[in-house]
Amino acid sequence: MKNLQTLLLKSLITFLFSLSTIYCSALPAKITQADSLFKARQYTQSAELYQSAIQEKSYSPAMLLKLAFIEEGLGKIGMTLYYLKLYYRASDDNQALIKMDELATKYNISGYSLKEVNLPGHWFEQHKTLIISILIALFLVTALLLFYTLRKNQKTTAPTWAMGIISVCLLVVNNYEVPQSIIIKRDNTYLMSGPSAASSVVAILPEGSQLQSIGQEDVWLKLKWTNQPVYVKKEAVLNTNL
Repeated sequence: MKNLQTLLLKSLITFLFSLSTIYCSALPAKITQADSLFKARQYTQSAELYQSAIQEKSYSPAMLLKLAFIEEGLGKIGMTLYYLKLYYRASDDNQALIKMDELATKYNISGYSLKEVNLPGHWFEQHKTLIISILIALFLVTALLLFYTLRKNQKTTAPTWAMGIISVCLLVVNNYEVPQSIIIKRDNTYLMSGPSAASSVVAILPEGSQLQSIGQEDVWLKLKWTNQPVYVKKEAVLNTNL
């Protein structure tokens, strides 16, 4: 029993340490350099570095907020909303929702709501990593328990069922994707009734408009617009995935 406890403790420590290395890694030098340029009010140069970092899948909530500040100063409301959305997803700061709602109201842009924070999909998205971490920890515990019962020649029904249920939960949670929102990046973008340029125009939206993505067909994204499916070219939108 003592050996089992020691093995369990070591496994949990290793697991927690691996998580800490993911979340505590240092920011890339590019972001640090961009921060220095932003502090010196060299906004154009800092924005270029920040945008380059995003393309490399590196970011910090602070830099996303700074990009929103830069774009708003340039009068680019669509890009301001885009970076505010990314900042909100990275930080879960409700003040970003308030700012987006204010800008959307001022410029008559659709798709923004202060109720977003209360949506089930939002809660799941914000806690997905934690849920997976807990399920992995439970899987390790049940695996060790199964090993122990096998060593003692005891019944393994309970831990076997537990491992099976946890495995299914892990598979479902890991593969489930919350419907993502996109932001229109071009002014006067056509929403089409079908995935074809020959389809009828359903609406014309200004840049910055936010819609929910529900699928794709070739170069077309399928979106939800006033409870009906519409289509838009992928090149005309900004994906809010981080």
